Amino acid sequence: MHLGHADVIRRTVAAAKSEKAQPALITFEPHPRCVLDPANCPQSITTLQEKLARIESHGIEHAIVLRFDRALAALSPQEFVDQLAAVMDVRRWVIGFDFAFGNERRGNANWLRDHGFAVDVVPPFMVDGKALHSSEVRRLVTLGDMELANRLLGREYSMSGPVEAGDRVGRSLGFPTANIAIEPNKLVPALGAYAGRAKAPEGDFIAALSVGYRPTFGGTQLRVEGFLLDFEGDLYQQRLEFRFVRYLHPDIAFPTVDDLVQQLKRDVADTRRIVRP
Repeated sequence: MHLGHADVIRRTVAAAKSEKAQPALITFEPHPRCVLDPANCPQSITTLQEKLARIESHGIEHAIVLRFDRALAALSPQEFVDQLAAVMDVRRWVIGFDFAFGNERRGNANWLRDHGFAVDVVPPFMVDGKALHSSEVRRLVTLGDMELANRLLGREYSMSGPVEAGDRVGRSLGFPTANIAIEPNKLVPALGAYAGRAKAPEGDFIAALSVGYRPTFGGTQLRVEGFLLDFEGDLYQQRLEFRFVRYLHPDIAFPTVDDLVQQLKRDVADTRRIVRP
């Protein structure tokens, strides 16, 4: 979800109020391209769990998650609408400017209007004179440009997951980190160190984050981990959310462990300076 999606949701909530109806949102899982063009399946900016939480926080009362498969893709626009009509009374559609549905994308705003539906078409959300697309957010996250990505998202890019058991290398260096499991198809930021935050059951903390393979130790497993500043306790098997604020530097193979420790100290100092409580 980015600012463009938030705009559609805001207009949906407003339309529901004017219609004396309940705001609902329909989403597909997985992304249709992952079924129709698997070689170009986009990675998820938000997982389904993250998406549902954000939808609710924006005022949507009902989220309808439709499993997208080839059977659903084969439905005609009329068949798709008939299936919705069997379980809900749609008073008004609020759709993005490029919305299409049904086999071969034959359903659109004009089709809905021709079949008696009230339709609000939301124009492109413009940022610096350019229409906002999810592909641009993915590109920025992949490059590590978190500041611009966060601006387009309207929030800090995040990754969530249960804390996994690690090899305790960070603890031996004086910087105990929490490693989170990477959820399937979740978009992972560029390899490197980041200033960020962590949301834990105990509260919110400033966190020095890392995405990489621990090259100083010859690591081969991609890890997303964080050192929570001013935290004491055990996070194992708890669920954490890491929020990425600013890219600090690439994933570096240091010549000595002492060089690594000195860089970790600088990363923590930079993180404390950059991220405000």
